[in-house]
Amino acid sequence: MKKLLNLFCVVLLVACSSSDDSPQTEDELLEVATELIYFEYTPDTGNNTSKLEYQFRFTNPNAVMVTGGARITINSDGLESTTIGTDDSPCYVIEANSECIYTFEAESSHDLGIPNSVEFVSAYYNMITD
Repeated sequence: MKKLLNLFCVVLLVACSSSDDSPQTEDELLEVATELIYFEYTPDTGNNTSKLEYQFRFTNPNAVMVTGGARITINSDGLESTTIGTDDSPCYVIEANSECIYTFEAESSHDLGIPNSVEFVSAYYNMITD
């Protein structure tokens, strides 16, 4: 009987210690998923400007809120440039198990020239950890 009681205690101890109720730590964070919804460059809008529009969906699969920013790279006539989000940017904070839509739209005057092509290269969510 004593052996059965000891076995029961060991099984109970193992079951309790393997419980996954502990909070998620920064070391265990999963990458925020990035989905390109659309990317469109209009070289001539008809009013002496060109227009760039894009939209991304960032999905936080973690059980905790994440902070960070979008890192978006485009190629304009062979020259790559990267935009990095700040604490004032959309999607700086993404709540636990949720998503955020990042939208960009801008028109540029043709006074400085017209790029022949503007292409999407990459995007990801750069998480900030303390």
